[in-house]
Amino acid sequence: MILSVATRFPTKKPTLQYGACGQIVKEMQKALNQRLVQLDTVSVSPLSVSTTGYFDRQTRDAVKYLQCLAFLTIDGVVGEKTWAYLCQGSGSLPKLCIGSTGTIVKAVQEALKAGGYYYGAIDGIFGAKTEQAVQAFQAEHFLVSDGIIELFTWYALSKLETHASRCSLNAFRGY
Repeated sequence: MILSVATRFPTKKPTLQYGACGQIVKEMQKALNQRLVQLDTVSVSPLSVSTTGYFDRQTRDAVKYLQCLAFLTIDGVVGEKTWAYLCQGSGSLPKLCIGSTGTIVKAVQEALKAGGYYYGAIDGIFGAKTEQAVQAFQAEHFLVSDGIIELFTWYALSKLETHASRCSLNAFRGY
C-alpha cells in the first residue's frame, strides 16, 4: 500500500493550503487518509477527511495533525516536506543522530520527554542524553537500540501515545 501511494505521486507537487480546490486536493486528501489510518492511535476509529477536492477546515486540521505526528512544521500547508511524507511516510524524514540539531530534534525531545524517556533540556541539540533516550525508546519498542533515528524509529515515535495525544489536542485547537 505504501508503494502504491509513492508511485502515484511524482516528487514535485504544488503547495496546497486552505481554500485550494481541484483534483490535486482530492488526491492529497486520499493520501492523507491513508497515512492517518497508519498513524492515528488516539481516535476510536482513525481520523479521515472527506475527499471532496476542497481544502476546507477539516482538511487543514487533519494536515496539522499529520504534520505533528510526523515531526514536521505544523502550519496546515501541504508543501514539499508534507507531500514527501504523504508519499513516502517515515522514509522521507531525515536520519538523526549525535550532532543533529534543529526544530525536528526539539520535537523529538518533546515527544521523548512526554513519553518518559528523556529528562534533559528541550534544546534542539541531539547530544548524549537524547541518544540515551532514543536507545531506551528503541529497546522498549524492540528496535535496534543504536540511538539513531531512522525509518523504523520514526514510525514508532509517530505512534507514541503521549505524542499522538498531544498532536490531536493541538491540531484541533488552532495550534
